[in-house]
Amino acid sequence: MSFRTRVAVLVAAVVAVVVAGVAGAFLYLARGKALDSLDVKLKVRAAEVTQLGDKLGGPGQFDRRLFGRYSPDDVLVQIFDTKGRIWASNVEPLPLDRTDLSIARKGTQRRLATIDLAGQRMRVLTTPLTGSGRAVMIARPMDEVDVQLSGLWRISLQLFILGVVGSGIVGFVVAGRVVKPVRRLTEATSRIAATQDVDQHISVERHDELGQLAKSFNEMLSALTVSREQQHRLVADASHELRTPLTSLRTNLEYMQRADQIEGSERQQVLDDILFELDELTELVAELVELATDRHQMGEPTAIELDELVDAVVHRHRRRTSCPIEYRARPCTVRAVPALVERAVSNLIDNAVKWSPPDQPVEVEVDSGSVVVRDRGPGIPKNEREKVFERFYRIESARSSPGSGLGLSIVRHVADSFGGKVQVIDQNGSGTAVELFLPPLDR
Repeated sequence: MSFRTRVAVLVAAVVAVVVAGVAGAFLYLARGKALDSLDVKLKVRAAEVTQLGDKLGGPGQFDRRLFGRYSPDDVLVQIFDTKGRIWASNVEPLPLDRTDLSIARKGTQRRLATIDLAGQRMRVLTTPLTGSGRAVMIARPMDEVDVQLSGLWRISLQLFILGVVGSGIVGFVVAGRVVKPVRRLTEATSRIAATQDVDQHISVERHDELGQLAKSFNEMLSALTVSREQQHRLVADASHELRTPLTSLRTNLEYMQRADQIEGSERQQVLDDILFELDELTELVAELVELATDRHQMGEPTAIELDELVDAVVHRHRRRTSCPIEYRARPCTVRAVPALVERAVSNLIDNAVKWSPPDQPVEVEVDSGSVVVRDRGPGIPKNEREKVFERFYRIESARSSPGSGLGLSIVRHVADSFGGKVQVIDQNGSGTAVELFLPPLDR
């Protein structure tokens, strides 16, 4: 069953329940109202009969003129005593029970009841004749009430059927309009799945929840388009960068294969070149994997003490290098994945150690979500400060030095992943200062 059909059936079911409830309540109230009207008429007639008093003769005697203006033809009248003797009646004797005789005897209570007499439903009022030891039964057939209720029941049934059918049709039409954006969204996803083309946005013509859904779908497609472009660019750049060390390795290996005799020093130089290119290739592959790894695979972001994390990274670098590293920090908490932040800070310190003169210290400072790493190296020209964060980009003076050009790109990837930023900032004197900023948490 389609969603549109389910909505139509649901609307019809709701209307059916509402109509059935309203019709049931209406019939119940109508029945009560009809009975109240009939009971009032019986009570009026009973009041007129009770005024007869001693005018009645002996049992079995009955004179229509005793009732004055009361017309006995619209009701059935029967007067009886405590022994069940009929004193007056304009019909065949009505059946008496203990309750009726008790009313005649006590003379204080009355009873309204519906009885079935020879297949005829009757409404009967039994009330005492004060001070005479007798009681009167006023009865009236319920044909009129039953006919009215039967007519109302038929009308209610017709309204019920019309309401359910009409609501089902209206629900089906309305559901069609409601699911139209969903159908378009389904068709768009099917086209994308078939063509693998994520650049197929759907038009947004609504401002309700379905419009928001379509808008979110377009945003998802835009994100997928950007991701695919970045993926293609990464693959293209990586293939270009991988080609250089692979070509060098192939050249050296072919040279060793063709040469019959290679002097020891020359052979060692070729092997050193091969090992150097292998190290470069290993580092490049490792950084490519790091850059392509989804940050969610590293764990969920948590609150971390940035100053303590950077302090641990600084201690590791102090053990690995002879370059002095000065560290200053103020307590600071950010929300991020610790492993990724460690990787970003480590890349910044690696770059600084690489370009800083051996006798000059590298400065690391942490304050309010900001990690600034300074060196005393040759610096980065202002016109290239933004480009150094692009994948595989290397400034002109560094192109002959070891490196893949991915270190700062990884730093930017980490910063963007957690709502931060990275930039080269100005400083007094020579060297370079790079700032990694992550939004701090309020303490």
